[in-house]
Amino acid sequence: MNRRRAHALTTVRWIIAIALIICVTGAAGYALLQYLRPQVTITEAVSGPLVQAFYSTGTIQPEREYPIKSNTAGTLEQVLVDKGDRVKKDQPLAIVVDPALQFTADRAKAELDEKLSRADEKSSPVLLEYDARLRGTLELLEIAQREVKRVTDLMQANAGAQNDLDRAMDRAKLLIIESESIRAQKAAKQLELQKEVEVAKAAVNIAQWNLQQQTLKSPIDAVVLDRPTSLRTRVAVNDPIMRVADVAPKNLVMRADVDEEDVAKVNIGQTVRLTLYAFAGQVFAGKVARIYDQADASRRTFEVDIDFDAPNDRFLPGMTGELAFVMSEKQSVLVVPSQALQEGSIYIIRDGKLEKSDAVIGLKSIERIEILSGIDPGTKVVISPATTLTPGQTVRTKFIDPAAAAGLNKPAPVAGAFKGFSG
Repeated sequence: MNRRRAHALTTVRWIIAIALIICVTGAAGYALLQYLRPQVTITEAVSGPLVQAFYSTGTIQPEREYPIKSNTAGTLEQVLVDKGDRVKKDQPLAIVVDPALQFTADRAKAELDEKLSRADEKSSPVLLEYDARLRGTLELLEIAQREVKRVTDLMQANAGAQNDLDRAMDRAKLLIIESESIRAQKAAKQLELQKEVEVAKAAVNIAQWNLQQQTLKSPIDAVVLDRPTSLRTRVAVNDPIMRVADVAPKNLVMRADVDEEDVAKVNIGQTVRLTLYAFAGQVFAGKVARIYDQADASRRTFEVDIDFDAPNDRFLPGMTGELAFVMSEKQSVLVVPSQALQEGSIYIIRDGKLEKSDAVIGLKSIERIEILSGIDPGTKVVISPATTLTPGQTVRTKFIDPAAAAGLNKPAPVAGAFKGFSG
């Protein structure tokens, strides 16, 4: 009896062991089968906005900087402002001194004083000489005229000769001519002296202007952008001393470097979305204000100025950021991440199997693609490489949120700056 019971227990144990082995083997086989199935990353087709744009980087800059350069060679004797100072238009900024200019101005003034004295009719020795000669000639003319009268009276009394009258009249005529000549010479000399006065005045004006150019002034209401050249520095004409610019936020622009292949897509008035590293999480709007024609020869980029629609009061020159030049925009469409488009097709998952959809594509952006038809909202789309797989093949899936999946396609910063490409 005990032997039978022992045999039965042994049989039960064997049955249980075999069952366990079968279960473990089946589970292991199933797990192996699952493991051998290819895994794909999927997300959902969702509704959302879509912006077709190309990207660039930019720096906030004054619309124009004004270099303050030395107008003359000399020594920088005074620097009246420093970096960051706010200045008014025509405010003195620095003084470059050249002693030769002061000497030239003093000499020009002395020469003008001399020319004025020579041209003064009351005290000019040159003009007084003409006056003296004229008075002497007129006195001689008066004597000659009396002689003519005396000889005429004698002839009327039959006591004079015709030859004496002719000689007296000739003498009077010569003196009249000589007096008129002296008057003409004086007038010509006055014109000459007046011309010399005007030339001397012009020389004084030029010398004074050169002296004034020693004082460097601000051309606009502005801020000093950099530290001025050090005192007592010897400078040449056009040597830079400092830079100034209007940095009021309303007058700042975002100056972008647009790749050569994208510049043909830029238009005046085009909408631009801007994100600045100094204002994390904020998006600013602007419009293209100016496209510069000359490319940077080394970088093959074109400068483009963007005016902000609503400048922030905290904008400062030198702030950098990323720009999206909007080419087309839709507020609510069915979208999938752009990496879902693989060799012209979009793959979806249905009942655990891979299928190639008949989706019709609309707008494309860096991160998303518009679906016009062929895919419904909520459809699971494949965003990992699937072109090597066979439609109908059973696959394992790994789900990623649609927003996170779209962000995966955003180009990463290169060499410290974002560099985007249009989709």
